[in-house]
Amino acid sequence: MSFPHGEYQQGCRAVALGEVDFAKKFEPLSINEMKDIDSIAAALGERACFAGNVLLGNSRFVEKSTNVLDSHFVLSSSSITSSKYVAHSQYVKGSEYIFGILGMERSTHAVKCMGSDYRRCFECHMGEVLSDCYYCAKSQNCQDCMFCFGAENSSYMVGNTKLAPDKYASLKKKLLSEISETLSKDGRVFSLFEVISGSSSHAIDSRITPIKEKATHFDISPIEKVFSNTCSLLFKRDMGKMSDYASYLKRHVPQNLPLKSAISKSRVLVSSYRVHLLRKNDISKRMATDDELRLIGKVGLGEKEIAKLEGDLESAVSVLHPIAYMNLDKVVGKIRNMKDCTVVIDATDCIDCSAPIRCKRCAHSFWPSSSEAIFGSSISWDSSFCIKCFHSKKITRALECDSCENCSDLYFSHNCENARDSMFCFNKKNLSFAIGNAELPQAEYSRIKASLVSQLADELERKKTLKWDIFSLAGKS
Repeated sequence: MSFPHGEYQQGCRAVALGEVDFAKKFEPLSINEMKDIDSIAAALGERACFAGNVLLGNSRFVEKSTNVLDSHFVLSSSSITSSKYVAHSQYVKGSEYIFGILGMERSTHAVKCMGSDYRRCFECHMGEVLSDCYYCAKSQNCQDCMFCFGAENSSYMVGNTKLAPDKYASLKKKLLSEISETLSKDGRVFSLFEVISGSSSHAIDSRITPIKEKATHFDISPIEKVFSNTCSLLFKRDMGKMSDYASYLKRHVPQNLPLKSAISKSRVLVSSYRVHLLRKNDISKRMATDDELRLIGKVGLGEKEIAKLEGDLESAVSVLHPIAYMNLDKVVGKIRNMKDCTVVIDATDCIDCSAPIRCKRCAHSFWPSSSEAIFGSSISWDSSFCIKCFHSKKITRALECDSCENCSDLYFSHNCENARDSMFCFNKKNLSFAIGNAELPQAEYSRIKASLVSQLADELERKKTLKWDIFSLAGKS
């Protein structure tokens, strides 16, 4: 069974989505069973069950995958939205013909890449608006480029060196022939990360100079204000400063990793969902800041050097090591008042986030796409005023929810769709005024909810954390 992440407790109750009986009726819990959170957790029993192999919306021809929404022909992948012909990938949105991808939007025909707005690219990472590119790092608005690092607004380049179109075409044909021959024979070919890692034993090239880190002003007050508003909506009271709850908000959320530039020792943040790449590829000694990479993008190796380039790892390292640097971050578009954030696109007023894309006033979260007021959450899209919500879309005023869609005023719920004013519900659709999968009269629900929310607020104020979260509620099978 496939799950989108590893936060569910080992041995928890689980079921494939296709086995869920959404029409099953449950008797309401007794008044005694709903007196507090511990009692509810003990009484939920088989109602609390995590769903794997989750396919939502109009999704067909999907195998060994989960959290797939409105997508077709998907294999061994997770968190795939509005895409088709996807295999062995994660975090893909609005793309097609995508293979071996970790994070991509609005792209087509890409293999072993990370970025957005790609067309026909292979082994390109942390770029934006690329077409017909191979083995490029931190490149933007480029076409017909190979083995480039930090390049911007360029074409017909190899090793950051501009070539005449006919010379580029000739060298490209030679290199791709050698690479494809190795791939056909061995079933694999060297990666861009291996080129960067292999270059780490070489000294810094004299053409690359350190760039002093820029000091930036940051104002946390807009975020604190919205956190206070969100708490008022969810807990019916002001819960104080957001910083007091930082440890709780970071729980179950991937964290960015600070490293140092190999060139200047300035801080370089590794985006949270890409930290694991450092364990697979020793590239930490070849990190550089964005400003340093822009400088590197202007350092051409020259036609004499790139003429030595062949389609194998040893040759690539030997020729490219003077410019083979990158980082696992990206900042694109209109950015304002951001701190400790990575992979930022058109975002405002955020702190300690990775992949805050077209969002505002978020904190301690991963990929709050097109959202506002998201705190301590992972993959909350088109959502607002949520705390501790995961892999959910179009949810409003929610606390501790996972894999939910089109819901509002929801607490401690998993895999719910079109649910309103409900708590502790699992694998249900079209609910309102429900606790533990059973609907109640509105007045009774409101009374019980008020008591439970007050208890949650008291505990959170006192301990700065909660005993229960959505991933511990299902318990052991």
